[in-house]
Amino acid sequence: MRIRVIAANLEARLEMTQNVQIWIVPVDERMVSVERIHKGASADDVFIIQLDQSFLEGLNDEELQAAIAHELGHVWIFCHHPYLQTEALANEIAMRVVSRDSMKKVYAKLWLHLGTSGDFEKLLGTETKTPANVAAASNLVIK
Repeated sequence: MRIRVIAANLEARLEMTQNVQIWIVPVDERMVSVERIHKGASADDVFIIQLDQSFLEGLNDEELQAAIAHELGHVWIFCHHPYLQTEALANEIAMRVVSRDSMKKVYAKLWLHLGTSGDFEKLLGTETKTPANVAAASNLVIK
């Protein structure tokens, strides 16, 4: 299943060892979410990433990677800094493995799907100009 392959690749790149499951659900009011299932002191917690079926159907692979990377960012934050559970930090973690542009695309689709809008700068931070993102913005290749 493409979702599991994408998630496994991102988990490996983020060096995550947590038990993360991916569920496709008929309805998730947030479209994509993560929930921690506490199993007690004797067992590892399970993190369940839920994807709304109709929202999922509208995502291409790049956008799906961005959405999953964001939710994995929440898992990473919880396991490393459990008191810093924020959207912006989850996005910062996600952008270690996916592009800022892919994050913008998935948020744009999320807001369209929800019939709302948001502020990319608040969610993704202010974009800093680096040779890599300047080249990406102008479709140049840096060698």
